[in-house]
Amino acid sequence: MQNKTVKLFALGALAVATTFAASAENTYDYFVGFDAGTHVDGEFEYKAEGYSATLVENNSPIIGLSGGAIINDHHRVKFGLAYDALTIADSTDDETYSRMDMTASYDFMLPIANRLNWTVGAHMGYEFFESDADNLNGFTYGVQTGLDYKLTRDWSLGTEVAYTEHEKDEWGTSSLQIDNDVILTANVQYHF
Repeated sequence: MQNKTVKLFALGALAVATTFAASAENTYDYFVGFDAGTHVDGEFEYKAEGYSATLVENNSPIIGLSGGAIINDHHRVKFGLAYDALTIADSTDDETYSRMDMTASYDFMLPIANRLNWTVGAHMGYEFFESDADNLNGFTYGVQTGLDYKLTRDWSLGTEVAYTEHEKDEWGTSSLQIDNDVILTANVQYHF
């Protein structure tokens, strides 16, 4: 399933890139930004032969940097690097794992008002966990939607809700996976 999704996403990205290359009148608005947010929902699901457990993912802060380009005022391509510390709660105690995410995303920007856009898109990336949880390292993909407000010619503010699927870690008859991962982020971007 994941290989098919990756191939379809790559094919879609290639189609979008080809469309942009065919137009001689493309306009580019490059930006860099700072992102901050929190996990709204999520859980760790552990399964072994005859045993299953779901551990709740606590709200934990997310910080990151991003950059990219807005093409023809309607297509945003963004690359991001984010850090968070996932805290997993069970009945006995909480465990915290540091994680770094690298993502690439595409958003279609729909104008709502003079300087306000509604963004809808998809993302994919790779996540790296600290050494004692590195078996969770893997591919991620998902969808997002949000609002983007252009304050001035050089500055914009935005907010976004994203749902992310994570690669399942399987060994023998056991598996561990992050499920129902929803995050809420806000960003400040400088355009140049």
